[in-house]
Amino acid sequence: MKRKLILCLFLIISNLSFSQTIKTQTIRGTIVDSESDYPLPGAAILLLTDSSTTPIGTVTDIDGRFTLKDIPLGRQNFVCKYIGYKDQMINNFLVIKGKEGVINIRLEERAFSLDEVVIASRQKGEIINDMVTASASALEIDEIVRFSGTLGDVSRMAQNFAGVSGASDDRNDIIVRGNSPSSVLWRMEGIDIPSPNHWATLGTTGGPVSMLNTNSLKTSDFLSGAFPAEYGNVTGAVMDLRLKNGNSEKFEFLGQVGFNGFELGVEAPIKFIGNNASVIVNYRYSTLGLLNDLGLNLGTGSAVPKYQDINFKLNIPTEKLGIFSIWGLGGISDISFLADDKSDNLYSANSENLNSGSTTGILGANHKYFFNDKTSSTISIALSKSKNRNTREKTNPSNPSQFQRIFDGNSEQQKTTVNWTIKSKINKKNLVKVGANLELFNIKILDSVLVNNNFWFKESDFKGKTSLFRVFGQWQYKLNKNLKLNSGISGLYLGLNKSLSIEPRLGLSYRINDKNNIAIAYGRHSQMQPLPIYFSIDRNATTEQNALNKELDFSKSDHYVFSYTHHFTNKLKLKSELYYQNLSSIAVDPNEGHFSALNIGADFSFPKNTGLLNNGTGKNYGMEFTLQKNLHKGFYFLLTSSIFQSKYKGSDKIERNTYYDSNYVVNGLVGKEFEINKNLYLTIDSKFTYAGGKKYTPIDLEVSINNNEETLNNSRIFESQYAPYIRPDLKIGIKANIKKTTHAWSIDLQNFIGRKNVFTQIYIQETASVKTLYQRGFFADVRYQIVF
Repeated sequence: MKRKLILCLFLIISNLSFSQTIKTQTIRGTIVDSESDYPLPGAAILLLTDSSTTPIGTVTDIDGRFTLKDIPLGRQNFVCKYIGYKDQMINNFLVIKGKEGVINIRLEERAFSLDEVVIASRQKGEIINDMVTASASALEIDEIVRFSGTLGDVSRMAQNFAGVSGASDDRNDIIVRGNSPSSVLWRMEGIDIPSPNHWATLGTTGGPVSMLNTNSLKTSDFLSGAFPAEYGNVTGAVMDLRLKNGNSEKFEFLGQVGFNGFELGVEAPIKFIGNNASVIVNYRYSTLGLLNDLGLNLGTGSAVPKYQDINFKLNIPTEKLGIFSIWGLGGISDISFLADDKSDNLYSANSENLNSGSTTGILGANHKYFFNDKTSSTISIALSKSKNRNTREKTNPSNPSQFQRIFDGNSEQQKTTVNWTIKSKINKKNLVKVGANLELFNIKILDSVLVNNNFWFKESDFKGKTSLFRVFGQWQYKLNKNLKLNSGISGLYLGLNKSLSIEPRLGLSYRINDKNNIAIAYGRHSQMQPLPIYFSIDRNATTEQNALNKELDFSKSDHYVFSYTHHFTNKLKLKSELYYQNLSSIAVDPNEGHFSALNIGADFSFPKNTGLLNNGTGKNYGMEFTLQKNLHKGFYFLLTSSIFQSKYKGSDKIERNTYYDSNYVVNGLVGKEFEINKNLYLTIDSKFTYAGGKKYTPIDLEVSINNNEETLNNSRIFESQYAPYIRPDLKIGIKANIKKTTHAWSIDLQNFIGRKNVFTQIYIQETASVKTLYQRGFFADVRYQIVF
């Protein structure tokens, strides 16, 4: 098999590396002030070439737009200059035939006249939001596509960052510094959105497959602690996503096929709306679902994941009325696990039929208006709807051919969001941002379970409305050329039970010299409970008692961060962080002392505990390191490591490990790009993950046998730990310019050693034994893409 693969790659390279006339491509983009976002007319951008070559350059128009024509194919370097601003370098930008290049540049103004040092205002890998002090990373889209093991998924890309652990082949949950995935906030175009994943249950943030299409995204921010005041209703991490604009000058098309699906994409100008108006649309249909529809089955049995999704953005800039945009995201998914498949799966017992489906739709509209070159207003409105449906059927012991439904779950959330922010760059030293956000929820939850094969009991039965209101103000002050202060305050109000939280934020960064920076940050953060928690029903309680969960206050978290960054060169840096997170007002069960809401969120369901109180606490603390070398001469690497502890106390006040206390994570990513010629590239990318196994509560086998059902040993809550998660990945790719198109082939060999990483342990009633279930193991993701 390996010889055939090598021979195939050799034949492809041989056929594609023939001599071709090196052609050129057009590069477009915008240049704006990094703080006010105002376009910078007259800013210069130049292609860096050797002295013997005629320089290629241009300046921006009144809207900050530029066009560079006749740029040679291959990796190119650019420099951007503007009077009163720090120069910025754009290194190793890949110019291809099939698609015009887009470079959006944010220049930083020199705040002090003594600041004569010419440095890049932004290096690759630095975040977009200027008011973030620490604990943040940039999601570069070319890295999501290039890195091995990501499956083109921004969540799996984030799992490479320090402090983040996934340790899962089958879900993309983001576990940050020992926090539950439910503590993660997803944001798109400035709006808080539901989980953008297929089969995502109400209240969770992860899932098996992402609905986000990387071809629609541009560089975004990932924050892991001490967030600025503009981020509210979050205690763990923020995924702040931005959609790119389509090409406003010409049609461009994309086709892609891989394990994740068949994809089609288009970018196009819309001249009848405006000279610079554009649209971008990307659609995907699951590969296995399509093959199944055609009558083919690749050994998955009945469990065929069927899903489709669409991402789009319509951008309409005007001369006097500002910039309008309409954007959206939608997905439909469905899967069934049937008992007669006789094969292990990770989601249901072999004696059960499990049917699961979800539908998510998000539609948003933004308007950005500049009052002048210092002050702007952004108004955003978004509508979202997500539905989940799950059923379980169990075989009849006396007649295995018959099935009886034992669970029926349905949930639906409709949300209307209105957001208004005003941002003003008062002067070179002062930047202010204030805003208000209103979310109106319309919720339906109905979960029913069959009790003793006799009667149906409604575990959740709620239909109603609530609201969440948030205001914030934040201020950045540059004390001198090396010292910068970020401060702010946020207020959060939940209409369901009139909970109120006031949250201060503070950050201070100091540039010791051109190579060394330190920063400290603090923030108090609050988050409402996952919605299903509020509406659980106790079958033995009265109506008044069942209302107790609705009175739960926000969970609260105090973040403390110290950060140190050393730049060996402008392409190699070391970053380390120390952090401590104090968690309070956590929902716990007075009748089940070990229960804590800190341990939920990495599953498709929530516990049905009622009568919860905000008496729980927790703490997360640790150290993180990142050594990163940006792509240079075809070579890059990213090495991250995290050592941490995650503890909690339930109502019994006993300190225990949390479910997410895996203690350590180490990631190593290394890659090399070989330029065969300007029309042909060979890439080799590798990744190695070594992470602590999940904590778990062991099954009490003797009691399980006596009870004839799985029973955990609650005297040993999360005291055991699975074996370390070990996974090496290797990706080989080819990119070729042929005529007016660019083609890309890749094969990503995930867990190529076939290590059996533990997923969980379950009790098997038929054999009265404990069985270990393992994760996916070896998996090959083969992809082909064409752009033209």
